[in-house]
This record gives sequence, structure tokens and C-alpha cells, in this order.
Amino acid sequence: MKAAPATMRINRHSVTLRAPLPNESVSNDLRMLSYRLRVFDSILHDLIGEAAGRSYVDLGAGPLPFALRAQKAGFKVTAADARPPWTGRSPDGMTVVQADVRQFDLSGYDVIGIIGLLYHLRREEQVDLLHRCAARPTIIDTEVYCPELVASLGIASPRLYPIRLEHGIEGAIMTETGDLWSSHGNDESFWPTEATLIDMVRDLGWTRMTMVEPPYLSRFGRRRFYVLQ
Repeated sequence: MKAAPATMRINRHSVTLRAPLPNESVSNDLRMLSYRLRVFDSILHDLIGEAAGRSYVDLGAGPLPFALRAQKAGFKVTAADARPPWTGRSPDGMTVVQADVRQFDLSGYDVIGIIGLLYHLRREEQVDLLHRCAARPTIIDTEVYCPELVASLGIASPRLYPIRLEHGIEGAIMTETGDLWSSHGNDESFWPTEATLIDMVRDLGWTRMTMVEPPYLSRFGRRRFYVLQ
């Protein structure tokens, strides 16, 4: 009789999803958006699963690229953003609302998207938002502060300065610009290191974090998708 196969022990905060590679034939901005959209599609298909009968809320939805993707996948979608320019259109079948995500009621949604938003919040706002997402699959796409990478690439920005708080919390403070792509209502925001983000998630009681490989680059350093479940 053959021995039973060994059970692999997996660190619950180190599970990875291999993402599609970026397309090198287009401009940097379009390549990044294309990559992010394809990663998002992979997450919905491979990790979130069946969309029928489930609701998805896109926080900080902007011009709706990810909300439209979720709708195409079959979710009943609500898109929320604080700025009126983004909320001037409502695609058929989608609910688009103007609302500050810091006060937006998340009850009743099955899946939550925090795409390109978390790093525009202060630390206490990040903690509060993730706490309110508890017990539901939550997709995060965010900048994470990686000083070694920034130094090696020579891309340090005067808008970003490192900070170390009590209890080993590390990251950087970003000076926001006030434009349409910046934080709504915050002059500064907190960018955690990846280790600090993982600790934050663990401390809030999440039992699984999937880290999408590879991370990708912005002009400030490292970004990555994470899925909390």
C-alpha cells in the first residue's frame, strides 16, 4: 500500500497567485492598466469564484474600469467615489454613488474592492476600513513602501518620507497633491511597508492573505495586489 501524500504546510500570509505578465508592446501607463485589469480578472476567476447572485462594491472607483470588469464577470456592482467628476455616468445595471469611503456603509456586500485606494488614506483610516470589510473577500491593489527598491532604482520622491511608529509599524508619509487622482480630504497619507501591511491584516483577524506575484512598479516604487479571505 502506498503511503499517503504528505500535507504541505502553507504560511497563510504567504500564499501567492502567479499573475499574467505585462505586455511590453504598449506605453508604460497603458501597460500598467492592462496588467492590473488582467490580474483583477484572474483574481475574480481563480480566487473569488462564482459571481452569480453576489454583489461587489468598488471603493474609490474612479472612472470605473474595475467596476465594469466585475460587472462583466457577472457581479451586481456598486461603484462608490467621493468626487463628482467620476460619478457622471451610470452604466446600465450598475449603481454609481458619490460617497466618502470612510463613511460608506459596507453592510450587505459580498465582495469588496479597494483598488488604488488604501495608500490614499491615513493609517487609522486604513485600519478602520479593513475592519469594516471583515469576513468578506476583499481585493486590494496598493502601493507599499519599499525603501531598498526606491534607493536601488534612484526614484526617491521629496513627497515621500519614511516614518517609524510604535509597535514596529513602518512605512512612509506621502504628501498628497489634491488633484483628481489624489486623496479626497487628506493632505497626507500613509504607505505601509509590506511587513506592516501584513501585520495590520493579521491583527484585524483575517485568516488568509493571497499575495499576487509578481509585484509591479509605479514611479514611486512597489505596488501589489492582495486578496483577503
